[in-house]
Amino acid sequence: MIVFQIDIQFLAKNKFLGKNMVRFCTGLFFFFLVSVFSGFSQTDSLTFSFGKSDGNHPDSYILTGKITSKESGRPIESVGIHVDGIFTGVSTDRFGTYYLTLTPGFHRVVFRHISNIPVFTQISLYENGVVNLQLIEKAFELEGVVVMSDEPDRNVRNPITGVTKLTTAELRAIPAFLGEADIFKGLQLLPGVSSVGEGTSGINVRGAKADQNLLLMNEVLVLSSNHALGFLSGFNTDVTENFTLYKGNLPANFGGRAGSALNILMRPGSKESWQGQVGVGTSNGKILLEGPILEDKVSVIFGGRLSNVNWLLGQARDLDIQNSKLNFYDGYLGVNWDLGKGHQLEANTLVTGDEFQFSDQFGYEWANRISSLRYKGILGENISLTGLLADGNFDNAFFDPEGVEAAKVKNGMRYQQGKASATWANDKLALTGGMEGIYYQGKPERIAPFDETSAVQVEQVGKERGLELSGFLTLEYELGENTGFVGGLRYSTYSQLGSDTVYQYNPNGPISANEISGETPFPKGKIKSYSGLEPRFSLRQNLNPTLSIKLSYARLFQYIQSVSNTFGPTPIDLWQLSTTYIPPQRSDNFSFGVFKNKADNSWEYSIDAFYRTSVNQVEYRDFAQIFLNPHMETELVFGKGEAYGVEFLIKKNLGVVTGWLAYTYSRSFFTSQSGFSEEQINQNERFPSNYDKPHEVNFILSRKMYPRGLFNFSVNYATGRPVSAVSASYILNGGLVVPDYTNRNQYRIPDYFRVDLSYTVEKVFSKRGDSLNFSIYNLFGRKNAYSVFWQKDSDSQELRPYRLAILGSIFPSITYSIKWGGSNE
Repeated sequence: MIVFQIDIQFLAKNKFLGKNMVRFCTGLFFFFLVSVFSGFSQTDSLTFSFGKSDGNHPDSYILTGKITSKESGRPIESVGIHVDGIFTGVSTDRFGTYYLTLTPGFHRVVFRHISNIPVFTQISLYENGVVNLQLIEKAFELEGVVVMSDEPDRNVRNPITGVTKLTTAELRAIPAFLGEADIFKGLQLLPGVSSVGEGTSGINVRGAKADQNLLLMNEVLVLSSNHALGFLSGFNTDVTENFTLYKGNLPANFGGRAGSALNILMRPGSKESWQGQVGVGTSNGKILLEGPILEDKVSVIFGGRLSNVNWLLGQARDLDIQNSKLNFYDGYLGVNWDLGKGHQLEANTLVTGDEFQFSDQFGYEWANRISSLRYKGILGENISLTGLLADGNFDNAFFDPEGVEAAKVKNGMRYQQGKASATWANDKLALTGGMEGIYYQGKPERIAPFDETSAVQVEQVGKERGLELSGFLTLEYELGENTGFVGGLRYSTYSQLGSDTVYQYNPNGPISANEISGETPFPKGKIKSYSGLEPRFSLRQNLNPTLSIKLSYARLFQYIQSVSNTFGPTPIDLWQLSTTYIPPQRSDNFSFGVFKNKADNSWEYSIDAFYRTSVNQVEYRDFAQIFLNPHMETELVFGKGEAYGVEFLIKKNLGVVTGWLAYTYSRSFFTSQSGFSEEQINQNERFPSNYDKPHEVNFILSRKMYPRGLFNFSVNYATGRPVSAVSASYILNGGLVVPDYTNRNQYRIPDYFRVDLSYTVEKVFSKRGDSLNFSIYNLFGRKNAYSVFWQKDSDSQELRPYRLAILGSIFPSITYSIKWGGSNE
């Protein structure tokens, strides 16, 4: 890993990124900076009548229907429904359907969505009615201008604090690395979200480790999904619809992680017409195809990406870089059935894969597959059901391809997931209850010769199996116009299953390989069980229609964690289940926030404070040996984690210029708690976590360039992460230099600073729909430190620090895509 981090600076010398290319791309960028103006229009009221007013009527009737886009025919999610001037709290689901209980009589019902012109209706309801509507997109033609994905006042009205929801279109309005919009990179521009550094996978949310974040695709568990050593995620934004991040208070139907939850919704294919898109960019080529198999009944969507970055490696001056390769791919297939009368069925499969090899020195490869079958239906007037079956498979490997010790080490995880829930709701109250189960099967870890010239012997270490079961109940209640409450209770249990071998250790000593006193084989059945209650609640109180305060608490258990011997997560980290000696993590999360909107919800202001404490959090002993280790517990250190901070956000949602300014102050610490020196870090003194970055500032600005352009600009600043430093070095006989390190994480690498910009214009060559994106990542070519390493000075025996910069130059990119088909064809 270190060799790659040092040598990947070849990108700074790349001929393609030389001065001539930068000048050309900059000139091309300013060539596209043009603007004209256009306006918005508004629809007239529509009138609907159902039944007759005379006669006896029950207390309520049902109004339902489907909201779609007039331009594309696709269903529109999160359309807010206002009845008689008041937001009901009801909005359309991902299929565009809504379900509303109204009293008999006349009602004014308005359907609002931030990207569409609202529709005003007058409805006389004296029997159950169906109102299907088509919303017209607002006059600007480029999607993703407004940094908003739900009701304009949702940040004030939503009772759960720490929730971030964005659409894929909004994500594309952020300047991206190599011009490819990415979910995880977009999240890192929001308050409370960060990463260890460039070139690492995963995100850190409110001081939590990357593996403490629950990653879901349509509520299906995803263990790992990234490309190019973490620079891109495995989720193609062409097939995603939106994503919701819960930063501390998870709904009771989500569990299994001690930090946050990210649920990514994949969009259904069009049921009206066949359409597609192809694109070619600096990093990859991609294709999208969708359409009806049976019109208005069954649709299919397929999206795929394939890397094309090896030509860049060939431009390098370094021979090792020229002989390296980096390949990645991903594909998503989704099929949706409308079974009629409110019943829907969907099948999804996501496949991702990567292969990286640095010359003839080392390499990584990993692959992920997630398949699921999901049912959603409405039973009667107030009850809905969902059911889910899923299967996941994750494989990874690293290899040394050269010499007599050339070898490949493989490991992975297979799992099956089942989940069922039911919801009963009326105007004021909603109850959701259900059950979930996940069966984990760790794959044997195996080392084998890389080729026939290797002298490495085959060796294999078995991995654990486990079963996680849970039941949950959530209550959402509107106590009045100004008060909302969400309470939940989740009970989870986990069992380690045979076959496995449990080692015994000297009871008067630490858990270490030198203290093993025996072993007990378990051919089958339960080996060790854990369980616990996970209460959660959130309360919202409006002080006035545009100002609210929120308070929340959540307890979370985690029975699986990734194990890594590097300071940041990597794609080949091991997934380790809880065992007899590896207890589950447990966290308690508190948050308090104040939320304010102004100027008819055009501006948002928020301050959100959080505090988090966890037990049984995992750290690693110095020089830990985690691969091919039958007793992993001997390399781990358990202790207490603590994180706290405050998030500030100013966001402009509407207008020609939109964007946000986010500042986060966050601290994260770890304290080992063992009485044995072998199981201590820094003598049980509290020290900053690897991902402790106290100050982070993100500024995002988007400017609509009428009629078809969008200019985006971003500035990112963060405190440098902690690092252990060499305080002195000793020269032994023979000239061997021995470093003496400080306590863990007592120093910091230099602060991080980056500026990006991009410009996107639509309908460049084709009136049916094409787009050209030009972006510059790291505009000032700043050599931000990835890490700091020590090596001997060429003129002396002294060890000196050197900075590692992975992306140490300007990265311009151009991406072109063209669409075809659709309702306009």
